Amino acid sequence: MSEVLILTGACGAGKTTVAKEWARRKNGAIVECDYFTEWIFDKNFVRFSYEEELLTARISVSAAKEYLKLSMPVAVENVWTPVGLDLLHKEFSELEYADKIKFVWLKCDTEENHRRDELRVPENIMGERVDIVNEQLNGYIWPAFLHIIDTTLLDVNHTIKAIEKLTV
Repeated sequence: MSEVLILTGACGAGKTTVAKEWARRKNGAIVECDYFTEWIFDKNFVRFSYEEELLTARISVSAAKEYLKLSMPVAVENVWTPVGLDLLHKEFSELEYADKIKFVWLKCDTEENHRRDELRVPENIMGERVDIVNEQLNGYIWPAFLHIIDTTLLDVNHTIKAIEKLTV
């Protein structure tokens, strides 16, 4: 059975880095939703609507299912809200992979978040958006199926080990 890893978190928390390494180790694939959201909304806006997030989630599920048909583990990463995660949970839970899906919120403290953000190539630096996204994420009531991992003091290897220890 193929595994599914769903990651959310603010810019710089490690979503893409962890997803890519997790997929590499498992001979799997990554669905990096930044590409989808660029098609859907203008990056000048700080927040997009729930309808746009649901569209991103549906596109992500469709892409992930294609990899799963090939028996490939797949990581899906984005700045999800509970609305998007609920749709992903519903869609993936209906599959035979329901017992192999992990939903994880990667977090780190503000200082570390900004340090990591500044390591990005200049056009990808989020700056104050890091704080805005963290504030939004911290304000939500998250579903019980979401696991939280603080990556402040963790490198990618330790973060993946922490993910592997999680139960579905």
